[in-house]
Amino acid sequence: MNRLVLSLLACLTLAGPAMATGITGNSREIAEAYLAAYQRQDHDAMRALYAENARFIDPTSLAIPQITAPIDWRGADAIIAGISSWGIDHLNYTVERSYESSGAVIFDGRTVVSYETAIGERRFIYPIITIITVQDGKVVEHRDYTDFAGARELPAPPSRQTRREK
Repeated sequence: MNRLVLSLLACLTLAGPAMATGITGNSREIAEAYLAAYQRQDHDAMRALYAENARFIDPTSLAIPQITAPIDWRGADAIIAGISSWGIDHLNYTVERSYESSGAVIFDGRTVVSYETAIGERRFIYPIITIITVQDGKVVEHRDYTDFAGARELPAPPSRQTRREK
């Protein structure tokens, strides 16, 4: 009888924080929903998934000011402002391997990022590891390890005008 009571108390203690958030889903589901919103550049959906003290960091950016300013933002407003400053039109992850450990979901693969520039669209492919950490149903950290040295520019896609002329 005592074991049953202790087991029930343990279950209620563990389930309480998850039920309090009103968000259903495990860490992997939340991380995948966040990554999908990030790929679409759906800032409203991203904002809804961030914890109040969320952090977005790419430690590999800290020593390459010629490529990008250091990426280390805290709070949804700073994160959205930072991401928006990149001029990303869209991006697409190709995940080669993914696993979860202690609320951190690790995505290992590459991403193709399309930027709108004054001279048209430019696309780059980056090898990347992204780690999304989820606590209490919210994203508390987005951590990227980007292989900027291994990045390469992809050929520009045909322009809309060129496609119409064919």
